[in-house]
Amino acid sequence: MKILKVGTVFIVVILAVTLFTLRVTGLEPQYLDLNDLRAHHMIARPGLWLKGEVVTTPVTDWSFVDKVEHPGRSLNTVLVETRTPYFIPHSVRTMPFVRNGQLYIRSHQDRMDLQFPNDKSWTSNVARDPRVRIKIGDKLYEATMVLIADRAQAIALLDRNPETLQTGPDGQEHVVGYDHIFRVFQRNIPEYGGNQPSPSSAGLSPRNKP
Repeated sequence: MKILKVGTVFIVVILAVTLFTLRVTGLEPQYLDLNDLRAHHMIARPGLWLKGEVVTTPVTDWSFVDKVEHPGRSLNTVLVETRTPYFIPHSVRTMPFVRNGQLYIRSHQDRMDLQFPNDKSWTSNVARDPRVRIKIGDKLYEATMVLIADRAQAIALLDRNPETLQTGPDGQEHVVGYDHIFRVFQRNIPEYGGNQPSPSSAGLSPRNKP
């Protein structure tokens, strides 16, 4: 019994030291090019805390996101740090897009047997607590992510059907994927960065306000 207690304490100490080290140094999600992603069934290792300089000035035009250099990488990605119920963040790497100077983040659902947002850990976290940190280049932006629930608006933003359709053995088309879209609002910035509307005035759910 004494050996078991000593072993348990040792494991707890090692875990605490590891988490403290990662809290200080950060742990970014894995980057995989498209071919590597496909080879890994579109799954890359997630991360924990993100490190970088926090931007405290308003952003009124996010178009610069498309111009951020990513040497040695074929995909222009951003990092999203979400809040978990157990106080250790869960961060992922995903692809953003900009429309009319506004920033959007897409989450592709390919597990149709699970109800969104529970098909992914990070979307489930955002649904529970929409406050996130987004890393673009070497800068961090505190933000709120709000789901675009209106299908017509999603189609207009994507300029296509958000559904991925596939013809099944029965000869009928079935939905095998869906692109969910979140709009990004700066958090802790007055009026969401100057002239940006709040989620409520933008026609989004007020329960997701920062």
